[in-house]
Amino acid sequence: MKQNIILFVLIILFVLFLFTPAFLAAQSVHTDYFLQNSHTRSSQNPAFLPKQGYIGIPILSNVGVGVHTNALYLNNLVFNKNGESVTFLHPTVSSSEFLSNIPGNSFASADVNIKLLSAGFFDKNDGFWSVDLGVRTLAEANIPKPLFELLKIGFSADPNQAIRYSIDNLRFSTTEYAEIGVGHTRSILDGNLLVGAKAKILFGLANLDLNVNKLELTTQNNVWTSRSHATLSGSMKGIRPVYDEEGLFDSVESDGIGLSGYGLGLDLGAVYKLLDNKARVSLAVTDLGFISWGGGNSINLTTPDVQTTVTPGDYTFGSDDSSLADNFESSVDDIMEAINFKESGKKQGRSTMLRTNVNVGLEYEVWADNLSVGLLSSTYFAHHIDTEFTLSANYNPVDIQWLSAALSYSFIYNKFNTVGLALHLAPKKGLHFFIASDYLIPRVSKEFLPTNSKAANIQFGLSVPIGRIVSN
Repeated sequence: MKQNIILFVLIILFVLFLFTPAFLAAQSVHTDYFLQNSHTRSSQNPAFLPKQGYIGIPILSNVGVGVHTNALYLNNLVFNKNGESVTFLHPTVSSSEFLSNIPGNSFASADVNIKLLSAGFFDKNDGFWSVDLGVRTLAEANIPKPLFELLKIGFSADPNQAIRYSIDNLRFSTTEYAEIGVGHTRSILDGNLLVGAKAKILFGLANLDLNVNKLELTTQNNVWTSRSHATLSGSMKGIRPVYDEEGLFDSVESDGIGLSGYGLGLDLGAVYKLLDNKARVSLAVTDLGFISWGGGNSINLTTPDVQTTVTPGDYTFGSDDSSLADNFESSVDDIMEAINFKESGKKQGRSTMLRTNVNVGLEYEVWADNLSVGLLSSTYFAHHIDTEFTLSANYNPVDIQWLSAALSYSFIYNKFNTVGLALHLAPKKGLHFFIASDYLIPRVSKEFLPTNSKAANIQFGLSVPIGRIVSN
């Protein structure tokens, strides 16, 4: 059963990456925002200046991973029964026990951001230039409660009893792309105002967007009847829908990851110094832009306004020989058949917007040239609006210029049981190492999986400092 629990979590993450712009980012960790030795924080605000130029170690220059959810954490999905950990599908877990902790809509998301190459340097006028090449995957899912009711109750109910489910707002989406960015930062108004911008050329690799606005599903006598209103749009090299021998939608397949679209992105930022540089106000808008996907590598599927009949697979949840992976895969396949997508006319191109972020920061120095406190509001705009507030204590000692560190608390997803930490070791010569997380996880299961954390992220990197140190 231990292997099944791990597999269940992996399946959830796999579905996110398989189908699924996101709720939480592995954009720069928020705890890193006010650290002066950080050059990676420019991804949150391109107006920030590092103390020194750098050349990133290839692939390891900047690696970020993040996930978050409102309800799909381990304690809501796995239960202890008779000294054994079992999933919510096990018959010893009652429907009320499981469903009482599930909200009307459960979301989960993931973000992976890797800088393959990066470099930055000061010009002779103390302006700063940066260039980087990176890849990014954004994934999200929104799962309405009736789908969990179907998984938990529908398959185990009296087969002669008709049960009807109305599943609305079911969504899975994913975007994968590469980007080349060039940024510039400089000071104006006698050094009191820093302004920065970063232009990015985007190369679309893959995108899928499943949006089930409404799915009416009735189960009886081992037969499903359904009527739905849904769309499935996607772009990927050689993407095409696959249908079974009865003409029902089964899945999508492609020729693998490849270049399928192009786009442009823009980051803008400013930092204004107040009270003789004791306070700083910062504002940035990042990831303004779009990706245009070619028609030859895109699909646009919709559901016909007709009733569909599906004979579901054989589900044996809780038995000794049952396979959780097989059951989960079968349920996804059956739901896709119930939705029964059809191609909507000829192939045509499509465009998707980037997930735009707005960061507003306020920093105040409480110990001259050493310690400051900062408050950051970070909001992103995609299919919904989500905001996180992060309060941090930031140590930037003027006498130990190779060191920066911060301790933080993020208000929305922390549940009052985690803190954030960021550390930069940046000698003038040698190797610059940093590691940061907004959500250090205090509680894990026997399988070393987080049990009650709504969010987790980590960011780390290695670079080689170059050039002179510049005070900012």
